[in-house]
Amino acid sequence: MKTQEILDEILRILSSIKEDQGKLQEILTFLENEFYEPEEIPENELLEKYQKAIKKIVESMDSGLVCFLNLDTAETEDFPHELLEDPEEFEAMTGESFEGLNFEHNNWENWVSFEPLASFESFEIMKEFTDSLEDKWIKEKLINALNHRKPFANFKTIIENSEYRQNWFDFKKQFMENHVKEMLILELKSKDSDIIHEEINGFYDDDGNKVDPDTVPIPSLCVICKSHQVDDWEENLLCLMNRFDQKDDTDFKCGAFEKI
Repeated sequence: MKTQEILDEILRILSSIKEDQGKLQEILTFLENEFYEPEEIPENELLEKYQKAIKKIVESMDSGLVCFLNLDTAETEDFPHELLEDPEEFEAMTGESFEGLNFEHNNWENWVSFEPLASFESFEIMKEFTDSLEDKWIKEKLINALNHRKPFANFKTIIENSEYRQNWFDFKKQFMENHVKEMLILELKSKDSDIIHEEINGFYDDDGNKVDPDTVPIPSLCVICKSHQVDDWEENLLCLMNRFDQKDDTDFKCGAFEKI
């Protein structure tokens, strides 16, 4: 069989089971697992546009601020962590309410937030820095500080009065940058996965042309149906397929219709 004939046969089979969501899902899963190999984008390319933003995020986190990153424009916006934890207490202390501050990120379509490190995360940085030291004298002092009361204050006192003060700042900065990069990569890959899923699950006509959902008429019967524009991509696709098949018919029919 020629390529077009094979494609026509596949489309014919799909059309015959378009009302069977279970079978369609089985086919989709099989195709994704057996044939689809998404191109892996190098992590350095993913992060390229966010290099300046990453440094700003680290500064904000280290200052106790929550930082928002616009994934589309790489803009950042931050505010005190206390405002997020206890808005009422923040308003009582500053006279400013959460609603009255008009944050830009509320208007962003794609964003991710970064909160200050938790105590256990900060402790882990101190521990890893201590483990990296070759100077046994300062290393033992820091280990002792971390294993007794007030580890943060005692660690800071020792570092501030040692020749390793700048080493500590550099280590902490690099650690936090790596932390932000890891979080950002996970978020970006998740976004890419959503886009890829939407793309490979697109709807095509019998000639292999991709169908723009916005061009498919919506019959009045659909408007009063429980399944119309539900928060279920697969359900919406099945509805789209049915509407597309009958787009030129004067009498629209749907076996799955349920009135609102």
